[in-house]
Amino acid sequence: MEEIQLYPHSHYLFKAKWILPITLPPIFNGGIEVKGRKIVRIGKFKDIKRECKRAKLVDFEDSIILPALVNAHTHLELSALRFRLSPSGSFGFWVKNIIKKKAELSPFEMKESARMALNEMWKDGIGIIGEVSNSAITLDSVCSSPFFGYYFQEIIDFKGLKKLSPLSTPPECSGFKVTYSAHAPYTVSPLLLQAIKSYTRKRKKLFVIHCAESEEEVEFLKTGKGFFKKLLQEKGQWNESFSPPGKSPVMYLYSLGILDKNTLLIHAVHLNNEDIKILKKTNTKVCVCLRSNLFIGVGKPPLKELIENGIEACVGTDSLASNDKLSIWEELKALSSFYPEISLEKLLEMATFRGANILGFKNLGALSPGFLAFFIVINLKNSLPENFSEVITLLVNSQKEVIYRTNVYKYREQT
Repeated sequence: MEEIQLYPHSHYLFKAKWILPITLPPIFNGGIEVKGRKIVRIGKFKDIKRECKRAKLVDFEDSIILPALVNAHTHLELSALRFRLSPSGSFGFWVKNIIKKKAELSPFEMKESARMALNEMWKDGIGIIGEVSNSAITLDSVCSSPFFGYYFQEIIDFKGLKKLSPLSTPPECSGFKVTYSAHAPYTVSPLLLQAIKSYTRKRKKLFVIHCAESEEEVEFLKTGKGFFKKLLQEKGQWNESFSPPGKSPVMYLYSLGILDKNTLLIHAVHLNNEDIKILKKTNTKVCVCLRSNLFIGVGKPPLKELIENGIEACVGTDSLASNDKLSIWEELKALSSFYPEISLEKLLEMATFRGANILGFKNLGALSPGFLAFFIVINLKNSLPENFSEVITLLVNSQKEVIYRTNVYKYREQT
């Protein structure tokens, strides 16, 4: 894969057999004019060429141009656990195993594996990430990478003793937003959940939390018993003042005043009809991590119902402790298989524009005038057809390679 570095003085005219702007109709034999780092015009190549005399022409020929992909949920600090855990039908078994295996990792292993995972995602066409860490061990790697994204400093504290000191974004981390996140309703006390939400709300940042991932979580919030109570007691984290709310995870967070347009729920597998109504009412967002859910045997989210209710959804991979690849292409392939009633165009939108928008990057995730020219160029194994429905089917389901991508790393602090 080759990179095209965009500078403030750059002036390009890019051509490809297909351009997928995402927020505009697909363009056959399309062109994109780029000045500096931003898209000036996009449309039929023959039309743009007439008015674009001095730009440097780059013809990608039988290829597809589309926005860089978004992996809205990762845990890079767990990358060293790749292939060290087996798929399981028991969420509790997986949780105990990951705690044990993570404790065996050295800081060097965690950092080096995270660096390699970032490199793999970059080559795979991902450009924006939502990285979650409870150790901050991956912050340096993320800051020195060419990605845009969010860095969530995750809180795990069911006793609620954690004090939230203001977080600052390192100067070298200009492409990232840094804030706190809560791990889950069963690992953070009610008052601390509200404190974290207050912190993010005051700073106009996204609040992220794993929610409704497993039946064990549902059981704990309804009864206060089961796997998670035992685990919290074993780890010395049980809070004697906790009274089970007797509600679903979504209803519990709603009762705490946490759900709103700047809240992103990760997984959202175990939802009932009332939960979905609440998510719609509050304009809460959802990130689906299907292959991770299948790996640990917790089921699959009601994505069709979420979309039908107008709930914005994006795509994540979760970590290499519950996935073999941090590939959004593999996620899209799995999603298209399990949800054939959802169009491939919609799934691709979730993995680009929708994900970028949810993470707060309003000028990324689509190819449109005024947007940053942050895109990838794909070659398929077979020649591209002239029928778009065939093109997008091949793009999602067939063998592909990212042959070029633009890089705006050195100047991204201006976005």
